[in-house]
Amino acid sequence: MALGKKRSNSQIDHHRRAFAQKAACIVAGCTMPYSLLASELCQQNAIEELEKCRRANFNMMFASPYDTHKWRSSPHMHQQLKNNVEHFSDGKIYFNTFDNGILGVGTELAVHTARGAIQAALISVSNLTPILPALDILNIPFWCAEQQQYLNLISSNTWQNHVLKKIHQQGKLTILMHYLPGARTVTSTKRYGEIIKTPQDMLDIVFRIPASKVLNQFYDLCGTRAVQVPWKKVATLAEGGRIEALDPSIVGLFNGPNNLRKHLGVISSINSVQDGWLFVVNQPWFNALPLKLKHALHDAASKTFTEHLAQQPNIARYCERSLKKLGTDIYVPNQEEIAQWHALAGPEQPQWLPFKRQLLGSEKGFMRFFEAAQA
Repeated sequence: MALGKKRSNSQIDHHRRAFAQKAACIVAGCTMPYSLLASELCQQNAIEELEKCRRANFNMMFASPYDTHKWRSSPHMHQQLKNNVEHFSDGKIYFNTFDNGILGVGTELAVHTARGAIQAALISVSNLTPILPALDILNIPFWCAEQQQYLNLISSNTWQNHVLKKIHQQGKLTILMHYLPGARTVTSTKRYGEIIKTPQDMLDIVFRIPASKVLNQFYDLCGTRAVQVPWKKVATLAEGGRIEALDPSIVGLFNGPNNLRKHLGVISSINSVQDGWLFVVNQPWFNALPLKLKHALHDAASKTFTEHLAQQPNIARYCERSLKKLGTDIYVPNQEEIAQWHALAGPEQPQWLPFKRQLLGSEKGFMRFFEAAQA
């Protein structure tokens, strides 16, 4: 027992040291972007960035699992966020991007941001649910997966008053922007290779799930052997045949870490839930900003969100075409097959009552959300 405990503490210390090393380029209160430090070709740009950083009053470390240079295939909006934050803050906030998973991915980034090790991050809704459980209401299937439904909901007073307010009261994170990459799928790995048309095809397959209790329940209803796997390890397990299917959106699948796109079999577009991402900031850091700079961040996020919505359709088409070129098939279930998914796990099913009560207080509370999404 003592030996096992000792090993666990050693692992924790190792992770802390690794994070410290990743962030070791902080010099005199200013962090230079990793991509600039890594390339001599960017020397002049690096000098200009250093000057911008030195003139700023606040340094905003922003971490993302996605590669800044792959903007054609990913709606991460890194450069737009940087431009807009620095513009609306009149250069008083320096937006410092750590991309491509340099500081971690998924739940790692959620923990780093909540603890204030970094100021901001791009994180999926599902990977935030352990810290912000109210968000998991979005993962009840087949009521809010379409883009317009999702937009209706997140822009409604119901969402503001019953989710964002609850999150704000926790005092950990502030949500500044939603991303809409597309709806989740059920996708077989290349090693497994089967088409998943109906819930019956899910029986007893090893299915990778993110850190969401609601999605875990969904795939339990489908009869899968659900396993929670960190996002950065999914490609390795898919290649080795240790998982047989997974659920990200087409955009998420194409942009998955470690060339996940090369290990996909058949994508089935069941449109279960929106594979949402969020731009979040550490709340204590945000609260300490002058009021004018808080407004600047909200304005920057609002403009970036508008730009994101304009770019998203082209990005989705790019990812779909590129996956097909790699040999991945995309299957669209017919009405009869979709009806089977809804009959098993639609929002009216009794299995969701405990989640509705826990997350929203009652079934009646969920109906307000449902109506807001359909408005």
